[in-house]
Amino acid sequence: MMRCLVTGGAGFIGSHIAARLLKSGHEVLVIDDLSAGKTKNIPEGAEFINSSILHITPTDLEGVDAVFHNAASKKNICLIDPEYDMTVNGIGTLALLKLSVKVGVKHFIHASTGSVYGEVKGTITENSPYNPVSYYGVSKLAGERYVSLFHDKMKTVILRYFHVYGPRQEDDPNLGGVVAVFKKQIKDGGIITLHGDGSQKRVFTRVEDVVEANLAALHLHPSGKVYNCCSNYQVSVMALAGALIRKADKPVSIKYLPPLPGDIYNFDVDNSKILQELGVSFSGYKL
Repeated sequence: MMRCLVTGGAGFIGSHIAARLLKSGHEVLVIDDLSAGKTKNIPEGAEFINSSILHITPTDLEGVDAVFHNAASKKNICLIDPEYDMTVNGIGTLALLKLSVKVGVKHFIHASTGSVYGEVKGTITENSPYNPVSYYGVSKLAGERYVSLFHDKMKTVILRYFHVYGPRQEDDPNLGGVVAVFKKQIKDGGIITLHGDGSQKRVFTRVEDVVEANLAALHLHPSGKVYNCCSNYQVSVMALAGALIRKADKPVSIKYLPPLPGDIYNFDVDNSKILQELGVSFSGYKL
């Protein structure tokens, strides 16, 4: 049994990781400032500290063996306040790494994003060049590079998430993923707002699969490794909208809006490394 810290553990992905760790018999501490997370998401049995990662103290981390770092400034928030985005995703990650080493943390599993690659021609592998085209991608890449500097002090793993969806996903357009946002828009008013022409390709990934990847990263002890953590089943945003509209029990229309700055149009991702080395599987979003 380990004592595990889940930052962002009141949020979408973090709360699922926390619940799975508890189910596996680990002690769980959740730290979340509730800027996007909700207390109702925190699983029963987890300890909770209401705090930003910018204000974590050595006392907070006392006895922690493993850190699952999922706290982050959300992707669309970076358009409003890119300085804060970098403060949380870059400087906040560095502060947490330094503190983790100081108190003797053994494992640091870091949630990153496919946005660090930017727009890539061809298939994305872990060796593809970095070319982030958004503030969010830049700040998350900064966090990654800090994690890499600490691989000789802790067992570090970087998981690059792609388009995760599932229960408890935020449905606020400023915070959430497109699956949850579209579902809420259909429920509330029957009008889907689509940025761009809908041809953007995504590799939607079940949150349950992401959780299993995190557990595998803990128990199999890879160190200094980076993985694309995703399915490889491509779906266009328009195809997703069409599938959800067909399932709706009322008329639904689409309102087209300008593309979001830094939006990436094609994600063709190779996930063979994580399949082979961590033994996890991904089902993807089937229309």
